[in-house]
Parts: sequence; C-alpha cells; structure tokens
Amino acid sequence: MAQPAHGGIIRTSRHAGFEAVQEFATAVASISDMTALRDAVSQTTRQLGFDYFAIVHHIRFGRPSNDKVRLSDYPIEWLAKIREDEAFREPVLRAAERASSGFLWSDLDRHVPLGARERAYMLGAARHGLAEGYTVPNHVPGETFGSCHFAVRRRESLPVRNLPAAQALGCFSFEAARQILLRDTRSSEEYVVPAPLTDRQRDCVLFAARGKSDSVIAELLSIRPKTVNEHMEAAKRRYSVATRTQLIVRALFQSEICFSEVID
Repeated sequence: MAQPAHGGIIRTSRHAGFEAVQEFATAVASISDMTALRDAVSQTTRQLGFDYFAIVHHIRFGRPSNDKVRLSDYPIEWLAKIREDEAFREPVLRAAERASSGFLWSDLDRHVPLGARERAYMLGAARHGLAEGYTVPNHVPGETFGSCHFAVRRRESLPVRNLPAAQALGCFSFEAARQILLRDTRSSEEYVVPAPLTDRQRDCVLFAARGKSDSVIAELLSIRPKTVNEHMEAAKRRYSVATRTQLIVRALFQSEICFSEVID
C-alpha cells in the first residue's frame, strides 16, 4: 500500500476501491451539509488513488449560485485561473454533456473537437497539478448538466484499476450533493416545482415543436384550434414562460418531450 502526501492510506486494488465506495455510500446517508460531504468525498477520492475531485453543475465558476452544486478541492490557483475567462467553455464539461459514462481527459477528442485554445487549457490544468483525470457525467432531467471529476498530478499515477469504482463514487457523491442542496432549497418559499404537463398539453407542445400550426394540431388531435391555443397557454403558465419557444425549450429541459420525438 502506498502512503500519499495527504496522509492516510491509498488502497489501489479494484476490490479495495469498491469497498471504499461502499463505505462512502453507507456513511453519506447521515451527512447533512456540504462541508461534511466534501471531507467524505475527499477521503474516498484519496483512497481510490486520485489527488483531487470536483462535483459541479455546469455553471461558470465566476457566477456563484445558491441552487447549484459547486464542490471541489482543486488547487485554488487553477480555480482562480478559470474565473478569468467567463466566455470560455471548458472542454471537459462540454465532453461530459455528450457522454453517458465516465471518460479520461486524455480521450476528450473522442467527444468534442479540440482546437488550440482547448489544448492550451488542458496544458494549463496539467501545470496546476491536474495532469490527467476521469470525468463521470451526472445528468438529471429538468436540471442543469452536472458531472464529477477525479484528477491526478501525474498522468502515470492514474489508478486505472479503480476507474470503475470512480464511476460509482461519481454517481453517489453527485446525488448526495444534489439532495443536500434540494433540502436547503426546499426550505425556501421561493422553491417551486413545475407541475407536469397534462397529456393533451404535452401533445400540443410536441406538435408545436415539430413546427405544426394550431389548425394542423387541431386536425391531428380532433379538437378545435381555439382549444389547442388554450392548452398551449395553460402549459406556458405552468412553466411561467411568455413565448412558445420558451415553452418548447422548457419542455425539452424537463424531459416532457425529447429530441428524438421532435425530430421524428
């Protein structure tokens, strides 16, 4: 067993890695705040053989939000560097939005094109101690994209045998952070969960997303055009939006309708 610089013992076998994640999954049920969760994730991250972790909703570091997860022990210098460029979309986050399972940072170009700026970004991360990493996508319908990241200082120290355990830790830790955040948010009177669309509202929104007019939708559903408009207006009120375009986007975001249905 290796003795890490952080203290504690790193267990590097695959079996030991899953044991560490199982211990985390059991302990996390009693964790009720982000500070305790950060400590627990950090400890398990080290047990798997990684040096750093980050659990994030995909918002800019320079735009703090009370209703989004942003938990990390990345080097402070690198976090400050990220905040300098508000407009730049990190390639790791972009790749996470196009993947359904964990991937290595060295395989980013399998998911997103890497130009000179993206490659310079990854080189900068390496100079700040994030030489290689493993990212686990975390996508919940109706919520901002999320992901969990595990990084090592030196590429050759990547704990390859523990990547499956890291995949599991990424799922458990993101959900734990999300539940803590939801409990805190639900205590506020401002927290409102949109009611799901009715079947007829969903039908109308789907046909509208396909570019159908009210008269065509009415013919397809055997109802009056005026009734189609009433369903659309009721759906807009449920989502508190002003236009049909906003309504369609929200319906897609909430998974009331899906892209494959719209394109079909």
